[in-house]
Amino acid sequence: MRVIDRQNDTDQVYNFGIFDFDTPNFAYKFLKGKLQYQLGIVPTPYFVQTYTSENRLVSEQVLELTDEEEIAIVRRLNYLYLPENRFYYYSFLNRNCSTELRDLLSGIDAVFSKDTLEASNRDLINPYLERTPWLRLGVNMLLGKMMDSNSNRFQSAFLPISFEEEVDKALLHNKGMVIGENNLNPLPEDLGTSYQKIFSPLKVFSVLLVILLFWSPKPVKVMLCLIIGAVGVLLGLLWIFSGHPEIRNNLDILWCNPLYLLYIPLLIRNKVSKLLTYTLSGSLILTIIVWLSGIQQFDIAVIPLMLILGLVNFKSLTRHPAPNLRSVSGST
Repeated sequence: MRVIDRQNDTDQVYNFGIFDFDTPNFAYKFLKGKLQYQLGIVPTPYFVQTYTSENRLVSEQVLELTDEEEIAIVRRLNYLYLPENRFYYYSFLNRNCSTELRDLLSGIDAVFSKDTLEASNRDLINPYLERTPWLRLGVNMLLGKMMDSNSNRFQSAFLPISFEEEVDKALLHNKGMVIGENNLNPLPEDLGTSYQKIFSPLKVFSVLLVILLFWSPKPVKVMLCLIIGAVGVLLGLLWIFSGHPEIRNNLDILWCNPLYLLYIPLLIRNKVSKLLTYTLSGSLILTIIVWLSGIQQFDIAVIPLMLILGLVNFKSLTRHPAPNLRSVSGST
């Protein structure tokens, strides 16, 4: 929220999106839902300069408010900036830098629509991650099936761009409150990283699938099972222990299954477990059913990964176990 006080010659931004990377156990606290964000105040030129250096666009909407409404907002912001009030626990959908501003405007009786959207929260997020496909894959794998329920316009404000759209449509005193828009740091339209587009996960995994169809050395399969199994363990731990409801109940664990770790000693020793192979193959089939039924959507890059895992399962079933040398020598 930008506040210009011409009487005191100040121009500053109240930013609810500040957190400290040096916080002890930062990643653990974030995933656990115990990471504190805070409200900070910075001069507007510094705020714009920081965003520009990170290739992040800064646009503003000028609001038509009465003197009383302006005073009420500034008083509320200064109250929230008090040391005992400025910290809050981050929630992906319900409490972040955008929702705090939405709630601030609701406090002066701005009316936001709560109409149901045809899109899910995951559908709202994905378009903004198209330029960073590896990040999109990671985000989609991290978020559970809660993100696939239909959103509404009020809730969609958790995304800054959606919040901007909703502010433009919001009503105050039965009329729109936005009277102007400005772009504070024009940036090139295409901010995507070219190498991320060329080496997208979909392309990389598709190439890997083709290679493994004709050449699948044991070390590659062991490494694949180690990575998939380890990520599956992480997803399971997050399901159980995370304080973020958006992360729990994550059915990515069906295809990214921790049981792939059990494949590793079998691969090393050239052994076969039909029970394990059938179980993991069944999990892949169940993943397809979940996907097609709309219970949870998965990232498109998962398709070649699932085909790779299906190939590993198939080769496991068709692989002949190593002969028992004792039995052979004893029979001669």
